[in-house]
Amino acid sequence: TRSEAVEVQKDTWDWAVSMLSVARHFDGAQGKVAPMGDSNTYANPAGRWVRIGVGKSRAEAALSRWMYSHREDEHNGWWLAADDQPEGRSWTAASGVRSGEFLAGGKGGLPSLDEMLAAHSPQIVSILLGTNDLHAGVSAPVFLANMETILRTCVDAGVIPIVNTLPPTNWGATEQLLAYNHGLIALARRLRLPMIDVYGEFLTRRPAESWLGTLVGQDGAHLTPVNAAGPATEQNLMDGGYLLRCWLQVRKVAQIKARVIDVLWPPASLLAEGVPRRAWFPKARRREPPSGAVVPVATVEDLLHAVEVARPGQTILLADGHYMLPRYLEIRTDSLTLRGASGDRHAVVLDGGQSTAGELLGFSRCRGVTVADLTIQNSKWNGFKINSDANVQELTITNCVIHNIWQRGVKGVVVPEAVREEFRPKDCRVQYCLFYNDRPKRYADDEADTPENFQGNYIGGLDVMFARDWVISDNVFIGIQGRSGEGRGAIFLWNDSQGCIIERNVIVDCDAGVSLGNPTRAPGVEVHCSDCIVRNNFVTRAHENGIFAALTRDSQIQHNSIHDPASALQRLIRVIMDNQNLVVANNLLSGPPLQNQSNPRARLVGNLTVPQAGFFIAPAEGDLHLREAADEVVGRAEQAWMTVDDIDGTQREPVGDIGADEWDGRVR
Repeated sequence: TRSEAVEVQKDTWDWAVSMLSVARHFDGAQGKVAPMGDSNTYANPAGRWVRIGVGKSRAEAALSRWMYSHREDEHNGWWLAADDQPEGRSWTAASGVRSGEFLAGGKGGLPSLDEMLAAHSPQIVSILLGTNDLHAGVSAPVFLANMETILRTCVDAGVIPIVNTLPPTNWGATEQLLAYNHGLIALARRLRLPMIDVYGEFLTRRPAESWLGTLVGQDGAHLTPVNAAGPATEQNLMDGGYLLRCWLQVRKVAQIKARVIDVLWPPASLLAEGVPRRAWFPKARRREPPSGAVVPVATVEDLLHAVEVARPGQTILLADGHYMLPRYLEIRTDSLTLRGASGDRHAVVLDGGQSTAGELLGFSRCRGVTVADLTIQNSKWNGFKINSDANVQELTITNCVIHNIWQRGVKGVVVPEAVREEFRPKDCRVQYCLFYNDRPKRYADDEADTPENFQGNYIGGLDVMFARDWVISDNVFIGIQGRSGEGRGAIFLWNDSQGCIIERNVIVDCDAGVSLGNPTRAPGVEVHCSDCIVRNNFVTRAHENGIFAALTRDSQIQHNSIHDPASALQRLIRVIMDNQNLVVANNLLSGPPLQNQSNPRARLVGNLTVPQAGFFIAPAEGDLHLREAADEVVGRAEQAWMTVDDIDGTQREPVGDIGADEWDGRVR
């Protein structure tokens, strides 16, 4: 290569959004990064720095652990690239291999690309090919056609490919090398893939012919192993080709992890300690002792019997304990209360892990039932099942924990048209509950959620149809996530729900936050939500939608605080389709601006968008209380659309603050 100094070509196109859709189809182990290619990949020095090297920053060391780069087995893609196999190859690379051979397999016994992806299930691959094609006189169109097939094969398998331009070499004509590299850059741009311009990175450090004998060996093709274990100082990156390329790959993987993988599967810091508990979470008042007839229960058998023979007005009082339910439990008695005796919602656990049924606790043909002060957990379908087709009214669920429920924590089913007005669930309350899952959903959690229908994403927190005059307030939702990050709303009202209030909830690291409606409707339904209010909620990192509205009437989205500055889809608030008289007012967005795609357009009043708010107390954990009197927030709300109080019940000033929290003058 005879070249003057060149500029590094950057992948400035928006590859993160396109890679989100690819990553959603990945079903292997997170963190498996596999370099693939020819002898510049099949070489121990090629991954030495990331595997055993020195001088890494804390972030680089953490990323190396995430990639399992310390392991000497198939879990580590860097090991797969270097581990010697017969006939001059590793598991993912081969000496002398050309692009067509890499795709089809056979070189030195190297499997085909399809076979390698199926056998090793990498999440990310970094592919460097072309030097041997260049040496063999393969034309640029043929080489680039092979590379496009290779890259599309990876994408179709749910694997994120990193495009690498060829390093400088004298194994072919300069014009042909440049045609290869220009074509690779154009291919990465067209397919919207992440890219490393190896050629540019080498020549900016070693211009003209100075790369020969420094970054590339005297043979003009193979990278140099000088200081391959690091540290990655600027001088060492000028002297060692393997170190430089390894360092470039680690930097690109860090970008992909931050912009794609952590967006789909964000680290749920609140779940690191087990049950999420924070002093600022909404707290229920302790309930008064039960009045009327009380039925004490201390065993599973007694519980099943007590519910079966219950009389209206009774209280079933559960002693602290872990109750493994053998089957579905259904309440069919008016004005019945089922509650924990101690008031500690963590001390009474109804567990469906050994149940023969997919549902845990259901309600049919009853009015005025209350469930309080207990935990339900481990149900493959629904936790609290409201059989709205059997006339359930005035249900209250309060101070409960809903844990590891793999379809819906609270589900209200469709109401038949013939009895819709009579049977639709009215005047229900879900308050002071904690909804959380330990991890994203897996196929093994629910055999009904398959690759052929919902791809492991049929999951949500609360999902109710045909609701009227509900109050959903003071709840916490954490980690309600589908297998590939496309789960339903933490709170989802739809199909002709009317007059409902969603307020003072905290939503953290769920795929979607609050959803009023969606683009599809049940037969006979024109409007999803009418006269509904979403106000004074905290929503943090709900990447599909923070707050969403579609097909609503006369509804309001007021005084919410939404934080997701790295949002790839940019949907902190999103309204689409027909939303007659929708008002979006006094909301505080930390991240991209709201998307008003409604027709007619929603009325936007007094909303504030900042790229990344610095005035929240602990946004990483979802605590979006104000820690200071931010000038752009305090006293800036539009009075005509103010709420009376804030997320904590604090009365707002005559001219209040934007967002869910009203600054009260306290230094926090």
